[in-house]
Amino acid sequence: MNQCRCHNLPFEGNFQLGAAYEYSYGIDFIRVTDDDGNSIDFNEYTFLWYFTKL
Repeated sequence: MNQCRCHNLPFEGNFQLGAAYEYSYGIDFIRVTDDDGNSIDFNEYTFLWYFTKL
């Protein structure tokens, strides 16, 4: 799994600013696992608005 850091809070999921999260790639989405263990799917543009790849 890859890691990213949250720099803006998305409306979906339970994320914290500055926290690191695991993400993976799918066809036409990037899936991020939030603090509750839920998988949230973002398109690449939206993912980059909220997260920075580590």
